[in-house]
Amino acid sequence: MARKKKEETELVRQTEYRTKKNSGKKKKAKTEDTPTKETSTKIVEKEQVSSKENELSTEFVEKKSSKKNKVINEEEVFNNIQRDNFMENKKTSRIFVNFFLCFILLIGLGFFLLNLYLNKNNLNILNIVSSLLLILFTIFFVPIGLKSRNKGIVFLAALLLGTYFSIGIYNNLANNGENVTIINSGIKDFTGKSLTEVVKWAEKNNITLNQEYEYSDMIEEYDIINQSIKAGTKLDDIKELTIVISEGPNPNKEIIVPDMVSWNDERVINFVEENYLSNVIIEFVQSDKATDTVIEQSKAGNLKRNEELKITFSYGEELGYDEVKIIDFTKKTEFEVMFYMKQHHLKYEFTRDFSDKIKRNLAMSQDKKPGTSVKVDDETVKVTFSKGKEIKVPDLTSMSMSEITTWVIKNRLKLEFTDKYDEKIKANNVISANYKKGDKVEQGELIKVVISKGSLKMPKFASYEEFRAWADKYEIKYEEKHEFSSTVKIGEVISYSYKTGDVIKNDDAIIVTISDGEEVEVPNLDGLSKSQAESKLDKLGLNYSFVYSYSDKVAEGLVIKQSISSGSKVSSKTTITITLSKGKKPASENNSSSNNSSSSSSSNNNNNNNNNDNKPSCVANKETTVYIYDELFDFSNPKGTCSKIKAAYKDVNFACSYVNNSGLRDGMLQNSSAIDGKTFNNCETVTLKIVQN
Repeated sequence: MARKKKEETELVRQTEYRTKKNSGKKKKAKTEDTPTKETSTKIVEKEQVSSKENELSTEFVEKKSSKKNKVINEEEVFNNIQRDNFMENKKTSRIFVNFFLCFILLIGLGFFLLNLYLNKNNLNILNIVSSLLLILFTIFFVPIGLKSRNKGIVFLAALLLGTYFSIGIYNNLANNGENVTIINSGIKDFTGKSLTEVVKWAEKNNITLNQEYEYSDMIEEYDIINQSIKAGTKLDDIKELTIVISEGPNPNKEIIVPDMVSWNDERVINFVEENYLSNVIIEFVQSDKATDTVIEQSKAGNLKRNEELKITFSYGEELGYDEVKIIDFTKKTEFEVMFYMKQHHLKYEFTRDFSDKIKRNLAMSQDKKPGTSVKVDDETVKVTFSKGKEIKVPDLTSMSMSEITTWVIKNRLKLEFTDKYDEKIKANNVISANYKKGDKVEQGELIKVVISKGSLKMPKFASYEEFRAWADKYEIKYEEKHEFSSTVKIGEVISYSYKTGDVIKNDDAIIVTISDGEEVEVPNLDGLSKSQAESKLDKLGLNYSFVYSYSDKVAEGLVIKQSISSGSKVSSKTTITITLSKGKKPASENNSSSNNSSSSSSSNNNNNNNNNDNKPSCVANKETTVYIYDELFDFSNPKGTCSKIKAAYKDVNFACSYVNNSGLRDGMLQNSSAIDGKTFNNCETVTLKIVQN
C-alpha cells in the first residue's frame, strides 16, 4: 500500500511539473519575434502532443485516485465489520463467564450442604469450618469476577474452583461422607467409625476383614476401637485387616469406689449407673442418721464392677408408714426398681420377657398399677424387665456381609466373620452360620458367619513354615513325604502335589515332599580310633559327637559302638554319637558303684514314701555318671526318650525340654556331648534337650 501511494504521488508531481514547464514555454514564445511558418508548425505539434500527454496524465491520476478511494472505503467497511464481530464475541464471552460464575457458586453451596448432611452423625468441626471458609471465599469471589474485565483469568480461576468442588462432592457420595480424596487411595482411619461402614469398605476393596471384640468405656458399642494397619497405607499392600470392635463397658474392670458414707440415695444411684456396677446390694436399717443416707459400706477403694458391694442406708429412727403407693416403674433400670423396693420395705419378684417397645434391661410391666397401695413387708410386687425385642434370624446364607452387619447392629447382636475356601460357593458369599433361618435369639448373642474365599488356588510359598501356617489357618489337609535330595537343602520343600495356580477341591489333601538332604550311607566305625572315625565321617559330611564308656573287650581310645548302625541310609549333616572305650573299669569304682546302688535304693525308698513327684531326694555327696546309648532314644516319640533316660538313671534329677534341629532325628539329644560320660551331683538338675522337629 505504501509503495503504490508513493508511485501515485510521484506521477502527480511529474504531471504538475510538465504543465508548469509547458506554460513557461508558451509565455516565452509570445515575447520572441514572430516565428517562421515551419517553426510555428513544430510548436503547434509539440503543444498538441503536450496537451495530449497532460490529458492522459490527468485521466490516469483521476483513475488512480478513484481506485485509491475505493480501496480505502472497502478497508473501512471490513474493519468496521471486524470491530462489530469482536464486540459481539466479547459480549457473548462475558455472558458465558458470568453464567459460569453463578454455576460455580451453586456447586459450592451444594458441596457445603452435602458436607453438613453426610457428617451430621459424626461431626468433624475442622472439616465443617474449612468447608465454610471455602464457600465464603466463593461468595466473595463471584461478584468480583462478574465486574472484572479480564474474563480469561476469572474463567480459569472459576474452573479450578469448580473442579475442586466436583471432586469433593464425588468423594463424599462415593465414600458415604468420609473426608477422603480420590488421589489418596490408602487405608482410612476407622477409629470411632461404625462396623457397618468398615464392612462396606472391605467388600468394596476386596479385603479380608478379621474382627475382634474388646470392652471399652470410651468407644460406643459396635464402633471401632483400633485397626491392625496404619491409616494411609497403600491398598496394594493390604490383603487383610483386623479391627477391634467395642462391646461396651468391661464388667471385670477395676474402678476406685470412694467412701460413700453420708451420701444421699440419688448420688449413690447415679454413681452406680455411671460406673456400670453390676453387683450392688442395698439394705435399709433403723438409725438415728438422716433418712436415705449411707451409714455403712462393705468395701471402698479398688473394686471390680461385678464384685459384690453392700451399701447400708438409714430409714431414720422409725419407718413411719404401713402402706406404700406404688409408682410407675416403666423404663426404670433393675437397680432403680430394686433400690425402691428396699427403700420402702416391699417384697418383690423380677422376671424377664421380650419387648418390641422397651429397651433391654428396662422395666416393661408390673402386676400392681401405679398408685395402688401395697402393705409393707407383706405383699409381693412383680416387675417384668425387657430382654429387648424378640429377634428372628433371617436366611443369613442369602445375605451379603454388609447386610448381615447392618442386621446385627440394628438388633444389638455380636458378630464374628471367618473365611474359608469353597469351590462351590462364590467368593464373598456366606457358606454357613451358627443360626439358621427362623431361629430366635436375644440381644447380645454372638452370630458366627463363615464367608467363602472362592475356589482354592495353590499360592506360591517362600518356605515350608509359610505353607504350614497358611494350611493350618484355612484348615486345608496336607501330608508330608520325605525324600533324599542332592540339590535341595535338608528341611526345604522339593515339591507340592499342586502347581501354583492349580484349583484344589474342598476335600483334597496337598502332598508336600520335603528334602532329607543328600543321601549318605553310614560307615562301620567299630574298632577305629577317634581320629580315624572323624576322618571317615568328615568325608561323608556327617556330624558326630563322642562319649566314653568302660569296656573289658575294647582297648582304650577305640570305638565301642555308634548310635546309627553301619549301612543305614541317612541325610548329610546327620549327627552320629560314637562311644569310645575308657578301658577296663577299675575295681575301686565297682565297689563305689555297689555302695551307690545301695544308697540309691535306700534313697529311692525314702523318696517314694515322702514325695509324690518321683524326684530323687537330694544327697549332697552323691554323684552319678551318665552314659547315653542308642537304646535310650525313642525316635518315634521324643517324650519316650525322656522317660527312658529318667528310668535308666533314677538318682539324677532330669528336666526335659524339646527343641527343633533339622540335623538330628526326633528323639535324639541335641546336648548329648554335654551329658554322656559326665558325672552329676545328686542335688543338681540336668536338662535334656530332646529333638522334636
